[in-house]
Amino acid sequence: MAYYEFTFLKLLIGFCVLIAHLNITGKTQLSQMTPIDFIGNFVLGGIIGGVIYSDTIPLQQYVILLLLGVLLISALNFASKHISMIRTITIGDPIPIMKNGNFILDNILKSRNKLDIVSLTSQLHSMGINSFEEVRYAQVEPGGQLSVITKEASMFSVLLIKAGEIRQHGLEIIAKDEEWLRTKLQDSNFSLEDIFLGEFWKSELVLHLYDGSKKSI
Repeated sequence: MAYYEFTFLKLLIGFCVLIAHLNITGKTQLSQMTPIDFIGNFVLGGIIGGVIYSDTIPLQQYVILLLLGVLLISALNFASKHISMIRTITIGDPIPIMKNGNFILDNILKSRNKLDIVSLTSQLHSMGINSFEEVRYAQVEPGGQLSVITKEASMFSVLLIKAGEIRQHGLEIIAKDEEWLRTKLQDSNFSLEDIFLGEFWKSELVLHLYDGSKKSI
């Protein structure tokens, strides 16, 4: 009977650590999870599954392994949130597949392992759009969802600045370069360090500043 009680205790500890981790990070829904979270949860599940049936691993080592796993997931998520290069590797950037009504074949062919045009067509139809002929701009988000702007709708905003850092991917979407952005900010007496978020929308650069104010230039 002691075997089952000890196994149940290890299982209970594993559940408690996982639930606490999800609640602390706020990622209790699948849609909120990044690829790091998915892989990390598999790893934590492997630790729990591999240890609960083993009598050779002491309870304290089991708890330490779980905490190390949680720490690694949290560290990678923190790094991907604050370092653009790591975010690109671990989470990825949106992939534009259509612009001005035409397919961007370089992106599609380069990302052929990530993109299934048949699935994207099904997503398009599920959005109530009957054909790619109705699409002005489309991109595949890091989570696999298709974002579409029809020819009748206005273009959605493009994120150019995040927490004082320039996002090259956003500049590529609007066909601008870093020199253009820096010149625009300098002419309006703004520095990157002042900007929490910078969006390009309807031919304007909308700046959300750290002081809580908003400016359009």
